[in-house]
Amino acid sequence: MIDDLTLIKKIGKGAFGEVHLTSKQGTSIKYATKKLDKSKYITNPRAKKYLDNEIEILKNISHPNIIKLIEIKDTPKYCYIVTEYCNGGSLTNCLEKYQEKNNKAFPEEVVQYLMYQIVDAIKYLHKNEILHRDLKLDNILINYDNENDRKNSNIMKGKIKIIDFGFARYLKKELLAYSTLGSPINMDPGILQKLNKVSNYRDYGYDEKADIWSLGTICYELLIGHTAFDSDSMKELLIRVNKGNYFLPKTLSKEAVSFLNCMLQYDPKRRFSAEKLFNHKFLKNNYEEFHKMDLKEVKKKVKGDKIQLNSKVNESIWRIFGEGIVESINEEMKEEDEKNSEELVGKYNLLSSSLFLEPNNEYKRKDSTKQKPQNKLKNNLDEIFIKAMKQINIDSVLYEPKLIPFLPGLEANISNINII
Repeated sequence: MIDDLTLIKKIGKGAFGEVHLTSKQGTSIKYATKKLDKSKYITNPRAKKYLDNEIEILKNISHPNIIKLIEIKDTPKYCYIVTEYCNGGSLTNCLEKYQEKNNKAFPEEVVQYLMYQIVDAIKYLHKNEILHRDLKLDNILINYDNENDRKNSNIMKGKIKIIDFGFARYLKKELLAYSTLGSPINMDPGILQKLNKVSNYRDYGYDEKADIWSLGTICYELLIGHTAFDSDSMKELLIRVNKGNYFLPKTLSKEAVSFLNCMLQYDPKRRFSAEKLFNHKFLKNNYEEFHKMDLKEVKKKVKGDKIQLNSKVNESIWRIFGEGIVESINEEMKEEDEKNSEELVGKYNLLSSSLFLEPNNEYKRKDSTKQKPQNKLKNNLDEIFIKAMKQINIDSVLYEPKLIPFLPGLEANISNINII
């Protein structure tokens, strides 16, 4: 008993305490209570900072798809954070159960239902100048009002609740954030580069569009059943994200492909805002009105039974769907793409010169021929990057990236990561 609260049973555990199913005297409502051991987190400045930050943000927000803070109770030894209780578990659990039962990921109709709520919540946060910075399936819970719906895992009757605001922060418009944190498998590509100390991204700053990339990885996983850039190590993840290729079944609708494409853009400027995403036809139209993919339109991108897209070069996909499904690229965007392409060549040139120390490596010999150096370099970007990554000392980082949240200032090494 803590005043009028009864901690019924432990339902979770973290680095600094436990989560308990809780009842409140005089009510039949169940809550979730984080019981945090002060002796463990109060001496850790970073952990205390993020805990205080989470409490401050939760106190000031209210949305039906964001976990609600009920109250804070403080004792000399423990801090108790009481929030809504969600009886359906995380979307990770829901997806795994569905896959075990049906041997496939969620159908588009279910993903539409879930993403509508998720995007609405992120639109609310961004409107209030809040970045979440750790969006992933584990941090999205579902709650059922009806016990039968819960037992039957009737997800179309559940309500989404976004949790874990420890990494969230306020960020005014036109400003950028610079902290390197989040879960790598869902992380904005620029932040991922910075985490792995790729020199060109040392001063990388980001805004709310970092959350949009994470939304894209979430949506992909719900639709396909695995992550967009499936990897067994940090090195492999970095290479795949930088290469940019991801694959979709040919059976997806145009609306679903377009919706993913609006989020999984390597360049943040090309990603939709949450508000614009909320008005996309994938979320607004009835599922029955969706258009099946015309493979003749994407024949160059069909690889076996899948369609190959690329987060860096998506211009043709944007154009396929035309007005009414997603905006066409205008001349200004074309010019921006050309500028970004030139900058990318320069970045890889710098990367190769700083990491390939052999004075007579083959790339320099090729560059010294009569062929244009930039064109030759552009043709070998992937190979150069893979060789460069092999010289970065991150071979020992082998783990499932989505489970590890990184704190700012820590090296990308499993031995010194604090999970909070």
